[in-house]
Amino acid sequence: AGIAYALTGLDWLHWIALHLALLGGVSQLIVGAGQFFSCAFLATDPPSRRMIGAQLLAWNTGTALVAVGVPTAITPLVDAGGLLLGIGLVLFAISLRDMQRRSLQRARWALRWYQACAVCLGLGGLLGLLLARDTSWPHGSLLGAHLALTLGGWLGTAIIGTLHTFFPSLTATTLRHPRLQGPTFTLWLLGVGELALGAAIGADAVIAAGWVTLLLAAALLELNLLASLRGASATLALPARLIALAQTFLPAGLLLALVVTLKAGGAAPFVGPARSALAALLLVGWIGLTVAGSLLHLLAILARVRSFARAIPASHPALDRSLTAAAGIGVGGLALSHAPGLGPLATPADALVAAIACLLATRVGTLAISAARPMRPTT
Repeated sequence: AGIAYALTGLDWLHWIALHLALLGGVSQLIVGAGQFFSCAFLATDPPSRRMIGAQLLAWNTGTALVAVGVPTAITPLVDAGGLLLGIGLVLFAISLRDMQRRSLQRARWALRWYQACAVCLGLGGLLGLLLARDTSWPHGSLLGAHLALTLGGWLGTAIIGTLHTFFPSLTATTLRHPRLQGPTFTLWLLGVGELALGAAIGADAVIAAGWVTLLLAAALLELNLLASLRGASATLALPARLIALAQTFLPAGLLLALVVTLKAGGAAPFVGPARSALAALLLVGWIGLTVAGSLLHLLAILARVRSFARAIPASHPALDRSLTAAAGIGVGGLALSHAPGLGPLATPADALVAAIACLLATRVGTLAISAARPMRPTT
């Protein structure tokens, strides 16, 4: 869809590309990884195959129906797709609750981040249905509130919550400042709520307060991640490098959004060059690289488990460093190319980001094929 949009310039293809990537791709990763990590944290049995099958069916069918219904303006398809996505979200919540009930442990933060992000997606999904129906809203921007809840509330909350345990495991450390997790949780959700409310009622001051609150939450997260990096005794593998790099783009994007909001108003970060720069930092840099690193790590584990004797390919530190540096230069150049006078950076930055994306996608695809192979029988 993205290639078709680049060739034709049709806006509906651009929307479909984002819809499939974020809802069908990243969101489905959150639904799966959320249950994977919760099961590990709680030391309990995983959800049944029937439960997982029902989630897969509801989520993917709903995603497909919305992808067809919105461009064709067929409201019943959009409604049916939204209903199925809602069912998938409810099944996800039920699965988390059942694992909590089966567990003898009481891991305080094992489920809280995922429960909160599910609530955000439910609210954002309702706004999405109103947008698909062309509902009139004269008070502010329903689209801005929808983006705040789905990108910041659903994707952002899940990523930040997972990183509190996932990143220390990648660096073979422990969470250095566990007491910061509560304030990070509170500040992040408060910031998302402020952004959504400010956008919905058209209050620039509330939107600016939201960006400030999110920046504070990001700063607390960075303290814990930096502590893990400093405590790492071994050479970092590529997934850890990519995820560490990705987190530098989060405060950069939030700071850019705050500056633009204070200068030109609450809607300014979502229009023109500022929107493109923000998308480069937060969607490509933060979410994209975090997801790529997470997939490389988790699929490598699954591939090793299913093939028993076959080990994960050896790490090449020099190559990993070069690849990570190239990714950082590409995303940074892509964001800077939207600044006045730096337009010539766009073409080489686009080419570099596309090359890195293809290389990472090839690695992820290879690992996915290995992970999907039948398990070797023991002898």
